[in-house]
Amino acid sequence: MLLSTMVPRFLIQSADEYHWRMKVAQLHFHLRRGGVASVMLHQVRSLAESEEDVETVLVVGAPPEAKAPVPCIVVPGLDYDSLAKEEAGNPTDAESLADDIEQAVSRAFPGGCDLIHVHNPLIRKNRRLLGALRRLRERGQAFLVQVHDFAEDFRPEVYDGEGPYPFDCDYATINGRDRDRLVASGLEADRVHFLPNPVAAHDGFDPRSSYAVEVARGRRTLLYPVRAIGRKNIGEALLLARFLPEGAELAVTLPPTSPGDGKVYRGWRELAAAQGLRIRFEAGLGQSLDALYGSSFGVVTTSVKEGFGYSYIDPLVRGLPVAGREIPHIIGDFAERGLHFDRLYRGIAIPRSSLPDGLLEEAVESRLSAFKRVYGPLFGSDRARLETRLASLRLRFKEELVDFGALDPGLQSFILVKMDRDSGFQGEIATLNPFLVGLFEASPDPAEAGRLRDAALSGYSEATYAKALVAAYRSAADGRARGEIDRARLLESYLEASSFFLCAS
Repeated sequence: MLLSTMVPRFLIQSADEYHWRMKVAQLHFHLRRGGVASVMLHQVRSLAESEEDVETVLVVGAPPEAKAPVPCIVVPGLDYDSLAKEEAGNPTDAESLADDIEQAVSRAFPGGCDLIHVHNPLIRKNRRLLGALRRLRERGQAFLVQVHDFAEDFRPEVYDGEGPYPFDCDYATINGRDRDRLVASGLEADRVHFLPNPVAAHDGFDPRSSYAVEVARGRRTLLYPVRAIGRKNIGEALLLARFLPEGAELAVTLPPTSPGDGKVYRGWRELAAAQGLRIRFEAGLGQSLDALYGSSFGVVTTSVKEGFGYSYIDPLVRGLPVAGREIPHIIGDFAERGLHFDRLYRGIAIPRSSLPDGLLEEAVESRLSAFKRVYGPLFGSDRARLETRLASLRLRFKEELVDFGALDPGLQSFILVKMDRDSGFQGEIATLNPFLVGLFEASPDPAEAGRLRDAALSGYSEATYAKALVAAYRSAADGRARGEIDRARLLESYLEASSFFLCAS
């Protein structure tokens, strides 16, 4: 029996020690290089470097790609479905996976742990995980479920429609919009914790004294520090490359890893080469990220969906300006901590009449068909609710001007080819979007760069983060949370026309 079915361990005073202790297992599909893995490593480091008395282990489906700062236990059945290994005599059903997780935790913490901190289980990368979590909850295990991405946010390909989401447990989000929507969908407000990611300092760099000097030395690289997956909107980066300052180049750091994203990515590389655009792809394979930042005069982002927004805040910590597409709810969170961005735009207007007849409508209906097929069963016999929401999504593409970022890669390519072949059309796009000309020209004021760096490090410090994380742990470990997500209400809150981007499929 897990200890959490009785009294949380951190409320028991040890006979050998005279302070409280908490045992926490962090659980995720893997620890490969990427956003969620980075957050997990930040968390365990923040806790290790703080005075908070929390002992953590990592439970993951594959060995970490880099050395972890705390013990790491591998449970192969936790990995992505396509990679999870089924051992002889160990069927990979939900019950068996629950047993494997429990046994792994018990190896680190005999008798069990106070809390399992689960990362991103609502994204269907492993079809057994939600069922395994339900079984562990029934056995009395307390959870903190941290959601980094929602499948409801126009991601039907990873939506899990089977059974309820984890219930009677605490949740955490990395932006305020997601927190508000979980509360509105039925969870207790004090059981949904806002845990924006911590930001690390970069020693030895003060933009107030050195940034202007570095620019004067002739940096000519504009950096897009990203893995080139669909929602990063690489087609729009190609469009922005047409407006680079003379002699400058755009550097995109990493290629995608999935076959679907890889096909589109190769298309962007071929198009960029054919048009002679000054873009260096896969720059991060031969240089470290620190080195790339050190040779860049600024950072660009064209992403249409982010959970936290490191692409905005990390450059500020390094004293670099950020230009590109604004994600309003992410920028809103930053504004509350005194961070402001003056080189962002909400969209790039394209005349709808410049697109081939019928292709936009066809692309929209194809996506809506996928939504109906995957999301429809959630509404049961009340299909009118879903149809009403889908009808509102169509309106995004009925205006005379449409957002370039909302188009699919095929339509974006059509526009880019037309701009390349017709300088008059490129001029029309520049007239409709005057911010494109000179977007990357102005150098920031070193004093303002320094203020933004200080505000970022103060508002998102690792010390502050450790305290907020432990507060969430203490809340979640008491096991008293009650409530279940109304999945239909949650889905409706995300199906907003302003968030509908065909490029992110």
